[in-house]
Amino acid sequence: MTRSRTAGVLAAAGLTVAALTGCAEERLGAAAVIDGRAVSTDELQEATRDYLEVVPDADAGDAQLAILQRTIVSAVIDEAARQNGVRVRPGRVAAERDALLPTVGGREGLIRTLAGSQQPTVLSPADIDRWVKDRLLFEAIATELAGADLDPSSPEAQEALTRTNDELQSASRSMDIEVSPRYGRWDPDTGLTALISGGLADTPEELGERGS
Repeated sequence: MTRSRTAGVLAAAGLTVAALTGCAEERLGAAAVIDGRAVSTDELQEATRDYLEVVPDADAGDAQLAILQRTIVSAVIDEAARQNGVRVRPGRVAAERDALLPTVGGREGLIRTLAGSQQPTVLSPADIDRWVKDRLLFEAIATELAGADLDPSSPEAQEALTRTNDELQSASRSMDIEVSPRYGRWDPDTGLTALISGGLADTPEELGERGS
């Protein structure tokens, strides 16, 4: 993956988040339920602990919200890809990952790079392959909608990104997305927003106690 292509993919990732929609409703033991699949509070907190080991200065509550939002985004991207008849093979995900990681200092380097980027992204170590897949699926949907490969810097590419975000929005509206009020509310324009300032997510100390 070239440096310019990587930058374009990261930009596309930033566009997807703001376009998503959903609803919020509490489910016992679940941080969210996406089309019947529960995202447990335990797995969310474990992912947050793993992230804080790499980026220890990060805010634990913000990290939990961001990881949960990424999980929902991934599910919406999957649905949009299905609706548009595109897929990405595991071998391509692995190849893209292996080409990228040496350029950013490995897995931890990628996590830190994304955390410190202009549009900060919270990525837990276990979600790296999923992050790569999301970018490839987003690109594949944009290419499918445009009917041809795109130069990321072209006006046509920007139009394709907008159309792809519209597809993601449409896909999310067709899904049953429920978020526990513990983590906030899923808003059509702003994504996942905590209902209480700082949320109810655990502090780094509380996460450490749960993991001990």
